[in-house]
Amino acid sequence: MAKARCGVLPGALGVLLISAVQAGAAAWPRAEGQSFLSYSYQFQINETTDSNYSSLYYEYGVTERLTFGIDAGRSDGSGDLTGLFFLRKPVLSTDAGTWISAELAVGAIEIEDEIYDVLRPGLSWGRGFQTGLGNAWAGVESTYAFRGDGSEEGKIDATIGLNHASGSLSLVQLQYAAPTDGEDSVSIAPSHVIDLTSGVFLELGGAYKLTNDATSLKIGLWSEF
Repeated sequence: MAKARCGVLPGALGVLLISAVQAGAAAWPRAEGQSFLSYSYQFQINETTDSNYSSLYYEYGVTERLTFGIDAGRSDGSGDLTGLFFLRKPVLSTDAGTWISAELAVGAIEIEDEIYDVLRPGLSWGRGFQTGLGNAWAGVESTYAFRGDGSEEGKIDATIGLNHASGSLSLVQLQYAAPTDGEDSVSIAPSHVIDLTSGVFLELGGAYKLTNDATSLKIGLWSEF
């Protein structure tokens, strides 16, 4: 396991493969004893039904194969809050660099001043590979949330990214969401992550939602420690 992980996670690749939101979590486990913390703010630049959104994300490597995390967010428009605790564990890894992990998150969501329980299982796939431009990776993360108000939401995020020799990172993500109480949506979200100093990164990105033309920009700070 360790050989496969070291071979496909050079430099800051492990940092990038967490989703946040949008990139968030992925199949690679966080190294034992290591933490990752990010905060991002995504703001709309045109008039649609979408709202500005802030996100807080944390991961900690409990063991070599078990990652604990916190996934929280707030919508400026509705004021709705979400807070989840999760555990992620690899179920398959290969010497070729492929990882598959299972995840289970529990927590709560506040909708119109009412608080409901949330259960969110997930499954993710990831693979690192070499290109002429440097180390690259691809990942797919899927989750399905069950909420106490009876609503449900499935999400699939597919990401491809590249490590630059400077320590910066570039990625593009295709995001699909299917809520039972709303319309399905498809978005494309590119980002560039700048290595500011050891363990600290600045994320600059954006998103375009194909289903309603909502356009947004995102700024975030990441820290690994």
